[in-house]
Amino acid sequence: MKRILPLLILMTAGASLRAQTGYYNVTQLSFLIAEENASSPIRSNMAPSVANISGYRFNEFVSMGVGIGMTALSYPIFPLFVDLRTSLVKGSFGPVVVVKGGYSFANSKKEIFPNEYYNVGYKNRGGVMLNPEIGIKMPMTERADFMLTIGYWYQHVSSDMKDKGGYNSYYQSHTRSSDLSRLSFSVSFMFK
Repeated sequence: MKRILPLLILMTAGASLRAQTGYYNVTQLSFLIAEENASSPIRSNMAPSVANISGYRFNEFVSMGVGIGMTALSYPIFPLFVDLRTSLVKGSFGPVVVVKGGYSFANSKKEIFPNEYYNVGYKNRGGVMLNPEIGIKMPMTERADFMLTIGYWYQHVSSDMKDKGGYNSYYQSHTRSSDLSRLSFSVSFMFK
């Protein structure tokens, strides 16, 4: 009996630790909101974004993963990023802080300044992306949480423009870039 008791304690602690650590997956839907800006190539004041993140929970407070997504601006961009998450209190219900940072790739040939420049070819490039968020998580089941977050979304985009027909010497070679700042509202489901 004396040998079984420590074994039972060790097994219980191991099962408890395994329930708090391990693989996780997050599916996130966001809305990026800003004032309309006529000088920006991204003229929409609301853009939807989806992301899928897979990672590892080190304990019930800290997790880290890698994510990929798509954001529908005037042209789609595809972010690839690192996702750092922390729960601020013990348990399934409580505040969370999320920081996502990485690089977004762009749809390379879509015309992003329609009817503004005649006979100009485009090569769009993405850029650095950063999205810190704060919110709340609520348990749905033992293995799934629902999260609501609000945050700041930053994205750098640029486009190389080149005159196709020799009509405009200004656009023989020209780059136009923009730094986008948006307020993000997100709904997420975490499966662990």
